[in-house]
Amino acid sequence: MEMRGGMIPYIGFKHSPPEPVSAKPINDNGWRKGNFHWPQFRGPERTGHAPEQGVDINWNTAPLPVWEKVSGPGHSSIISSEKLLYTLEQKGDEETLTARSLHNGELVWSFAEKTRWDDMMSGPGPRSTPTLINDQLIVLFSNGTLSCLQPNTGKLIWETQTIEDDYIFPHWGISISPLVWKEQVIINPGGVGSAVKSYSLASGKLNWESKLSGKGVYLSPTLLRLLGEDHLLVAVEGKIASLNPQNGKTRWEKPWKIFLNNVQIVQPIALSNNTFLIAAGYGKGAECFSIRQESDNANYLIESQWKSKDLKAKFSNPVLHDEYLYGFSENLLVCLEASTGKLQWRGKKYGYGRILVCGEQLIILGNTGVLTVVDANPENFREVFSGALLSDARCWNGPALVNGYLFARNGEEIACFDLVK
Repeated sequence: MEMRGGMIPYIGFKHSPPEPVSAKPINDNGWRKGNFHWPQFRGPERTGHAPEQGVDINWNTAPLPVWEKVSGPGHSSIISSEKLLYTLEQKGDEETLTARSLHNGELVWSFAEKTRWDDMMSGPGPRSTPTLINDQLIVLFSNGTLSCLQPNTGKLIWETQTIEDDYIFPHWGISISPLVWKEQVIINPGGVGSAVKSYSLASGKLNWESKLSGKGVYLSPTLLRLLGEDHLLVAVEGKIASLNPQNGKTRWEKPWKIFLNNVQIVQPIALSNNTFLIAAGYGKGAECFSIRQESDNANYLIESQWKSKDLKAKFSNPVLHDEYLYGFSENLLVCLEASTGKLQWRGKKYGYGRILVCGEQLIILGNTGVLTVVDANPENFREVFSGALLSDARCWNGPALVNGYLFARNGEEIACFDLVK
């Protein structure tokens, strides 16, 4: 029995981890060449949008399994370079950053930190997703250790501790994924003295600490382009805020109260040059804010434009596509017009899963390992395909979709599938 995102426990039968599927050639030409760059949480732009695949994909049939390997527990998503896959897994008392071959899933190297997070609601294992930038791989462990490694070998370049001895951990652990911006590594673990910190990408030395303080939440630091500026959006318990990413100075703060837990999980989305969206579950819903300045260097004015109870996004991040929002309201797939919040349609319940946009399709990996493809069409809901991809172990891990290959994992297995038929 375990929690899958709702308030009703999921009850399933115990089963052994899946037997590995041996790697096999996909076609006579073997492994396809192309772009395999999926460098951070939620994809290349951190928005849930897959890059151009460069191949023709048949979305109507089940993908072809290429390989499958046993994985340790945890909710870390997958990232990739041209040759390797990276993710965080729990191995006994150690959180382990693993690097596996794209071609066959074999372990190439691993790097372990002796720490373990476990709680009753979300189980054991790391929550953060690594970030890859050129020849540096950045990882945040659940004890607050921030490490930089060489991506091909796992050699440690630098390491620093980001939280104080009296740090109060969020109830479900440190879940944020590092943001790399202009030679900075930015994290927002929260804290009584400072909630947001920037470190040098080259050395790991502290660049700045924010004056913004408060208890940590689960939203990862996000850069939104608003009013022609880069706004670093972060959150602490009970509020959202924008910082200047150059120096950490607060540009504005806005109270944002959430019933029951009061901690933000879902990532904000820029809807236009002067509007952005925040959403939450627990009965809260979504709210669109506008941002403006009355004159140069004046205070920012943040005003509500619309609210909707039709997008109660708990911890599954919505995506924006062609001026429409697609996301889970709790576990029900919905579509809203981004400019007005008008409900376009309600689809089916797919669990508290992960959503990607690829071309004109929504790629959904549900919390029981079911893959679903839905048209990204605001006019009507149409399911193109749905079928089991992974075992039914809890799956809160974000997949990677590159060059027609889908890389996915849960708390038991990690696997590769070919979408090109």
